[in-house]
Amino acid sequence: MNLGRVIGSIWATQKDPSIEGKRMLLVQPLFADGKPNGRPIASLDTCDAGPGDHVMYVTSAEAAIPFRPPQELTASDATIVGVVDEVAVTG
Repeated sequence: MNLGRVIGSIWATQKDPSIEGKRMLLVQPLFADGKPNGRPIASLDTCDAGPGDHVMYVTSAEAAIPFRPPQELTASDATIVGVVDEVAVTG
């Protein structure tokens, strides 16, 4: 899992049929200390996250799992799977 912050919403007039009706958000990946870690990525949302929320997201094949009934694969490279309440860095 990865840590990120929602920085915006994405709208598309045409989508792959497997993501019709699903929300797309722009997420800035973060290091544990809150500093940006690379470029923002487009993510599908499963947690009703919004701008400014810190989130956990998964990438790669795991990004399709939250949506997948056995017969359908969702076209997703990144999916938000949780909203983060607090990050504690020790050491």
